[in-house]
Amino acid sequence: MEPNRLSKVLSLLGIALYAYFLWFRPSQEGIALGLGLALGGAAFGYGEKPFPVPFFLGLFALLGLLQVFYGHPLLFLLGGLVGMGAPYLAYRLRKPAK
Repeated sequence: MEPNRLSKVLSLLGIALYAYFLWFRPSQEGIALGLGLALGGAAFGYGEKPFPVPFFLGLFALLGLLQVFYGHPLLFLLGGLVGMGAPYLAYRLRKPAK
């Protein structure tokens, strides 16, 4: 799968998880995971090379700091790791253009 598309899909999945754990099955752990996934997927854009998106990286850092003091930082970081790592792995494993 194309890295840019994968990062968008993971961001939308994170938003869907956030809505699910907020309204249908309230869970602070699930909300932290969903937010981490949504912001992790949006933190980098993929064109020729990956490039950081400062707004989403700043928001990720701010929410991560809040999670350390008032929430569930491990699940937030797990979501962020999947959101940032999976598209980057897809970028690194893609076949080079000939």
